[in-house]
Amino acid sequence: MNKKGNTQRSSTNIIGGVAGLIIGLILVSAGGLILIHAAYMSWELYQNPEAIDGFAKSLSLFDVSRLEVDLNGLDPLRLIAWPFIVLVLLLQGKIGLWAIEGGARLLEACRQR
Repeated sequence: MNKKGNTQRSSTNIIGGVAGLIIGLILVSAGGLILIHAAYMSWELYQNPEAIDGFAKSLSLFDVSRLEVDLNGLDPLRLIAWPFIVLVLLLQGKIGLWAIEGGARLLEACRQR
């Protein structure tokens, strides 16, 4: 009976280790892809600042033509959108780092088994 219990625990450890390894690799890969995407979007906005217009239009909760603020031809929605985009990119980078860190911890735990 003891031998059967050890065999069952051993197979459970192997299955748990393989599952942890797969999940850890997925987390590390997903975190890396998220960071690459954040860097790509940052570079795209640097190369083409007009790309923010789509996000600025989604922020349009009121008619901009009724605004009577003289901003020397600048669109106020674009000015509002830039800080939001920077914060979203920072959040995306942080989520990517958390995914990589969690995956690395899981892989380390599987390696120590």
